[in-house]
Amino acid sequence: MRALRDVIHDFLDAARLFSRPARFYLLAEFLIWTAHGVYSVLFNLYLVEAGFPESFVGRAVSMNAIGVAVAASPAGILAERWGRRRSLMLGAVLEGIGHILRATTVHGPTLLATGFVVGVGQSFFQIAAAPFLSEHSTTRERTHLFSTFFAAALVAGVVGSAVGGAIPRGIEALWPGVTLFTSYRATLLGAAVLAMCSIVPLGQIGGGRESALANETPIPNREQARALAPVAINALLIGMGAGLVIPFMNLYFKDRFGCSSAKIGTIFSIAQIFTATASLLGPAIARRFGKLRTATASQLLSLPFLVTLGAERRIEVAAVSFWARATLMQASTPLVQTFIMEAMPPALRARATSTINLVWNIGWAVSAAGAGLIIEKFGFATPFYLTAGLYGIAAILFWRAYHGMPELGAEVRLSEEAKGRRGEGTIPD
Repeated sequence: MRALRDVIHDFLDAARLFSRPARFYLLAEFLIWTAHGVYSVLFNLYLVEAGFPESFVGRAVSMNAIGVAVAASPAGILAERWGRRRSLMLGAVLEGIGHILRATTVHGPTLLATGFVVGVGQSFFQIAAAPFLSEHSTTRERTHLFSTFFAAALVAGVVGSAVGGAIPRGIEALWPGVTLFTSYRATLLGAAVLAMCSIVPLGQIGGGRESALANETPIPNREQARALAPVAINALLIGMGAGLVIPFMNLYFKDRFGCSSAKIGTIFSIAQIFTATASLLGPAIARRFGKLRTATASQLLSLPFLVTLGAERRIEVAAVSFWARATLMQASTPLVQTFIMEAMPPALRARATSTINLVWNIGWAVSAAGAGLIIEKFGFATPFYLTAGLYGIAAILFWRAYHGMPELGAEVRLSEEAKGRRGEGTIPD
């Protein structure tokens, strides 16, 4: 109990140091990720209710990822030259507009195009976020700020998933005779408006001039660029694995177990509660065991639960496996983000983030487009098995690339000559 109290006190002490811009950003993130939570539960169900097959759902998901990938490099450059706050606001506006358009049409090509717009907005928002938080924090509270950054998104996802699952049923109760499709559409429109509201706290940050990161330090040398390669490979493999199963989890629970949108929302919310708790405890665990050890162990421990999801026919076991997999795979995310921002020179931070987003979303887009066809032909089991294989390869390769490097903030177990270099865990699914 004392150890837990120490962890809580350490977090609270760090949280008091969060800057005003960081706090406003966290509020904006909460709003936009609440909208994400609603869409994660309902959008695929909305498409299926409109008469689209799983193969089209896969293409729609892939277009979103393609938008993120295509905009990744421009977003990184824009964040450096135009400013991180402006990039955040542009991303929020594009994402909100895209969500509104997606919820007001069932025209296939338009749905694909608007999914691309949402992806572009997400790219601008995501890539500017980590450099923005890094600039508005100090070493003392930065790891905790990134943990809160990740946990806030997850808590918002809990709210969004719960609301997204419950509101359609509430609409049907208030207006008897309304179709399920209409209740889905109304809920999605409400979430889109919420995403647009994220520009309000971003506008409160102020328009202080932000320096162009590209001019602050020399361009990194070849050795530094090569150090990023294992991170990019890891991101590609994790993105491919995630794209095979994550976009289809709501359909998995609906088709295999007959779950309603409310029950799916509850399952998703519980998963995010567990993950948020684990992410807040992550810094303390990483200080004891090391970031790389913690992240690699989490990935490998998640693999049996992926296999179980593919084979399981009991909803209780499947739900527990889903919660365990989500917690183990995503708990290392804030540790990874902290490492990338601290390990990379300022000139490379936004571009490093954009590179990782680029390759992760390429992997996601390719696998999500194919996953719909795989599910139609072979069912849900095969994608889970393939994902377990990709995650396992990613964890092993990343461990081999960085296991000899000491880590900032970890207990140093290497020689004095080896100090000063640092490595990190895995890219989130």
